[in-house]
Amino acid sequence: MHINQQILFLFTIFLFSFSHAHTLKKVTLQLQWKHQFEFAGFYMAKEKGFYEDIGLDIDIKEWNYNINSVDSLIDQKSQYAILRPTSLIDISKGKKLIYLAAIYQSSPLVFLADKSSGIKTIKDFKNKKVMTTPNHNSDASIISMLFSQGIKLEDLTIIKHSFNVKDLLNRKTDLMASYISNEPFILNRLGGKPVIFNPRDYGFDFYNDILATSKNYYDQNKEEVKEFREATLKGWEYAFNNIKESVKLIQKKYNSQNKTKESLLYEANELKKLAYYQTNKVGTIDIEKLDNIYNIYKLLGLVKGQIDFNKVVPFNDSSKLYLNKEEKDYIEKTSLIKTCIIPQKPFEFLENGVYKGMITDYFNIFEKKLGTKFFPVKVQSKKQALEYIEEKKCELFPFFVDKKKKENIKVTDSYLKLPLVLATKIDIPFLSSIENLKNKTIGIPKNHSYMQLLKKHYPYLNFIYINNDVKEGLKKVSDDELYGYIDTLPAISSSIQENYIGELKITGKIFNDLDVSFAVRDDNNLLFSILQKSINTIDSNQKKEIFNRWVSVKYEKSVNYTLAWQLAFVTLLIFIVFLYWNRKLKKANCKLSLAKKRLEQLAITDRLTNIYNRHKLDEVLKSERLRSDRYNYKFGLIIFDIDYFKKVNDIYGHHIGDVVLQEFAYILKSNSRRTDTVGRWGGEEFIIIVPHTNKERLLIFAKHLKDLIEGYNFTKAQKITASIGVTIFKKEDSVESFVSRADNALYKSKKTGRNKVTFF
Repeated sequence: MHINQQILFLFTIFLFSFSHAHTLKKVTLQLQWKHQFEFAGFYMAKEKGFYEDIGLDIDIKEWNYNINSVDSLIDQKSQYAILRPTSLIDISKGKKLIYLAAIYQSSPLVFLADKSSGIKTIKDFKNKKVMTTPNHNSDASIISMLFSQGIKLEDLTIIKHSFNVKDLLNRKTDLMASYISNEPFILNRLGGKPVIFNPRDYGFDFYNDILATSKNYYDQNKEEVKEFREATLKGWEYAFNNIKESVKLIQKKYNSQNKTKESLLYEANELKKLAYYQTNKVGTIDIEKLDNIYNIYKLLGLVKGQIDFNKVVPFNDSSKLYLNKEEKDYIEKTSLIKTCIIPQKPFEFLENGVYKGMITDYFNIFEKKLGTKFFPVKVQSKKQALEYIEEKKCELFPFFVDKKKKENIKVTDSYLKLPLVLATKIDIPFLSSIENLKNKTIGIPKNHSYMQLLKKHYPYLNFIYINNDVKEGLKKVSDDELYGYIDTLPAISSSIQENYIGELKITGKIFNDLDVSFAVRDDNNLLFSILQKSINTIDSNQKKEIFNRWVSVKYEKSVNYTLAWQLAFVTLLIFIVFLYWNRKLKKANCKLSLAKKRLEQLAITDRLTNIYNRHKLDEVLKSERLRSDRYNYKFGLIIFDIDYFKKVNDIYGHHIGDVVLQEFAYILKSNSRRTDTVGRWGGEEFIIIVPHTNKERLLIFAKHLKDLIEGYNFTKAQKITASIGVTIFKKEDSVESFVSRADNALYKSKKTGRNKVTFF
């Protein structure tokens, strides 16, 4: 009887499993390459039942030459697919796709050669045989890398991809489109010496493996798509946290390429770096990064028009917090996280026994997500806070604004931006330029490191240190001991609201915003990672809401309606008279304002060419240098000198020379970005200041302009060329040394034959 009960039980389980299997909806996921660890997250989501849990039976299809993944989605032969960034071209042509996640934040796609080929640089690619696929031929990162070195696709002999690395050794091909996580490892094992050409090394860093569906399918199955995306990302988290298990599964079920365990493990660790590159979770899509990729396609002439990426990327899961096992264990063992605080309104302060404030609001959000408490430990200064962290009296300091690296301290990304502002008496005019503070006595907090930046960048200003907090600084302004006081907007706004409404005001913004971060001990990696992830879950709307909650100034008003009616009639008469004179004043002020704007514009504009003059260029160079010091970003300088311009004047006269200068300026201005500063340096010399760039991009830009100038038909003179000097700002540079280096590069171009671009 016992055996019969067991049989009945097993039979019942079988019937349940059979009936349950038939309730699953069958959908297809189309891969964009052959089976390998690149798709491990999808395999693990299927094998671990994550897809089954949401009612889906996933058929994972391997890529082949006869499949167009985008068309497969549009025709609903596949419900989901892995696409390359080239799918942006399809979207620009009207194909309606939805991007769900970007599995790899940095593309693994590279060109691979063997050292025996003699290929050392991209310029050596010319007339070489290259194995690639149609998708690779239009990959933005690959094309941009080639173009940046003067190579076009037409310069290559494209042959069908064999996916056999041995073809590099038997000379069936010179180069092969490869994944950095795969083929270099195989080539090395075959006895070759890999030579890798990675777009990222040339400044072109794009997504790869974008999980997508069609808009039509998304509109009809929004809940399913959302759950599929979440199950997929869960699968990826599992795959990367359990690499050995994932490799074992691939070898057993998905090893169509017969990869060894060693090669799969190598691939896994390389791809994990790319999946978590500059992020802490799999699948992040940044609309700004997509837009940058699309703009490069535009420059290459592959797309036209605009794409509304908010409609292409519907999911924003930044509010979700994903912790790994070690991080979860840390939180479970840590009931209280001791936090050093310096009490100051509106950041952190004690009110009726309860800590409140802007930073406390962030901790409240973290506590809900993490299930732990942040316990405040009062300190007097940043120095004491860092000492307490080192002595383990507290775990973190939430108000760290020092850009300099501190010994034994790790600093998270910024979670809060604080404008620095100037407070003055209410009758002081608005501050249009910090230059207007010369010969004025300005108070600044003594114990804040960011105030050292003010002293560094504005040494000509008369700064007075204030020992205590914002209250003392504002009191000295109120008592006419100081012209003004500089501090953060929240601190000044809160203090004015409490004590100085109608007496003091915020007169202007000073310098750049301060970036506020968390500081922890450098050996507390788990807390650092948890805080970093927590910061990334707070979106811009939440940050704005917290900021506005503590910065906005509110007034309580009670209205005496009886008095209001009594005054209404008198007010009306005064208003009628005022309105008449106000209209006259308004017209006069309008004329004055227009005249002032015109004068300001004339002061910074070259009259002949209508672009910026030397005075304005000097201002921008100084400004960019300060920004570079502050944010450690790169900007470049291009100097142009028109070749043999004196001959133009001698042969055609100064009138035609002026026209040539105007046309030359037009070429530079119309082919530069809005963020670039184009100006006339003097005579026939011109300058472009190029922010946010690197050497490779700057040289591409300069060479492009050189070709445009050479190909332009100038009035009378017709053919004109230019010698060009190019450089990138270095940390140790002054404005003078920076310009001098570009000028030396220009001189080298002139000395070695003209009509050249030289980089120093």
